[in-house]
Amino acid sequence: MDDQLRELESTFLEEYESAMLLLVHTKTKAAVILLLKSLFSLLDYLIFEKYQKLPKNHTERFRILEEREPHLYLLADEVWQFYRDSYTKPAVEKSLTLLERTIKEVIVSHEGYSQKIKTVVKK
Repeated sequence: MDDQLRELESTFLEEYESAMLLLVHTKTKAAVILLLKSLFSLLDYLIFEKYQKLPKNHTERFRILEEREPHLYLLADEVWQFYRDSYTKPAVEKSLTLLERTIKEVIVSHEGYSQKIKTVVKK
């Protein structure tokens, strides 16, 4: 596995697993923020693995997804409001459920994800 993919995998795993730990301690807002970050890491993994490009920012990530992965673009766009809201509004159960579902759907949509990523999300 390429060093960049390993780094993206590691980032996703740390953010996702940390979010799950925060949920155990009912730290919902922090968990939502980490789930969002883990989703963006997951999308970056896919983009790098398929297109050998690493987005520099959210705008570039969304542009690549819109052009090359329209289904994933729609999923990411649907949760983007939670990212913006996470700094000023309380997190709600709906955002947790939607984020967890979105992460699972992104993984199912692309066979190139590592077995570690697939395994940790299935727990």
